[in-house]
Amino acid sequence: MSNSNNNSSSSSINLTAGTTMGPALTQWEKLIIEHGIRPLSPGGYIGCAMYLVIIGLMATAGNTTTLVMFARNKKLRVKPHNMLLINLALSDLGISIFGYPLTTSSCFARRYLWGMVGCKVQGFSTFMFAMADMYTLTVVSVYRWVAVCRPHYMHTLNYSVTMRVIAGTWVAAVLTTAPPLVGMSRYTFEPFGTSCTIDWDDTSPLSVFYVYLLIVIAYVLPVAIMSFCYYKVVIRSNQLMRTMRQAQSNALSLAEAETANNTLAENKVTWVSLAMVLIFVVVWSPYAFVCVWAIYDSNIPVWVNTLPTMVCKASCMLNPLIFYLTNPIFRDTFRATFLRSSKVKPWGITSRHEQTFKINKTKDGVFIGENCVTFHQADTTMF
Repeated sequence: MSNSNNNSSSSSINLTAGTTMGPALTQWEKLIIEHGIRPLSPGGYIGCAMYLVIIGLMATAGNTTTLVMFARNKKLRVKPHNMLLINLALSDLGISIFGYPLTTSSCFARRYLWGMVGCKVQGFSTFMFAMADMYTLTVVSVYRWVAVCRPHYMHTLNYSVTMRVIAGTWVAAVLTTAPPLVGMSRYTFEPFGTSCTIDWDDTSPLSVFYVYLLIVIAYVLPVAIMSFCYYKVVIRSNQLMRTMRQAQSNALSLAEAETANNTLAENKVTWVSLAMVLIFVVVWSPYAFVCVWAIYDSNIPVWVNTLPTMVCKASCMLNPLIFYLTNPIFRDTFRATFLRSSKVKPWGITSRHEQTFKINKTKDGVFIGENCVTFHQADTTMF
């Protein structure tokens, strides 16, 4: 993408401050002057528009089908972890509804179509949904830490507590993103002009304070919590896996075999949630870096602003893909929900979930000789 001083949206007028000659300026040309917008080339805008069409359709379809799948499967909804996944799907769907259509249509038109009111609505709503996403992922990491490292406390993270936690993520998201609506910074156009966000270039003391506060509470702190939780989770998971591999080589009691099977399954869903966090951080980190950079340099090349923005806009389509590609239980549930073929097996019943253990005792410790037991489905805290 390249910066263009002359394109069809800005006519042939030299759009510099103080222009008084030539034909009357259009509303878009006035916005360019007033907000320092640096338009992309026509090809740049069309490229962004096509990209947003693809990820917008994928995000809307993926998150909608995820919500429908959870709605149709009561067994999934009773697990507190899964309510957090539903919350992620809702916030991602909010971004695709409130953010993509406005930016995509404006990119096709090569000018922002929705005025300053639309800009503020888009900037606030998409930022709020993104923060709800970030805070929910942080909560997921804490839940995974408890499930793997402190399982004796799992009973405290029940459905009622989880619903209050989810409400808290939305309150936190609103409190984080509302200050620009009341004068602490503002929502304005991105440098390329067809999307809206925080005014990262505002150098007023109050705005700079808000930006630094935002970086800490909306990025550094959540990433630090997630990093700590998953560091502990990975260490504990590796310890449990080594123990389970040793156990699989020996004959166990039936109770020990069930515990081993559940541990192996829990480890798999832990890696799914870790993948969600890692990908989210990867796609948002370049944007966070550029936002901090903008505080000190208002002349960042427009393509440097545009690329990280487009990358982070893909974040809301990724979770359904991660669920589907990495978790066979999710795939089976998805297929059982939407494909009415008799070949689709019931929830969780496929050979890919089978684990076989050697046992020589019942749950009560009664010796029965060496046998093999195969578990078709494990009880996990997520999915």
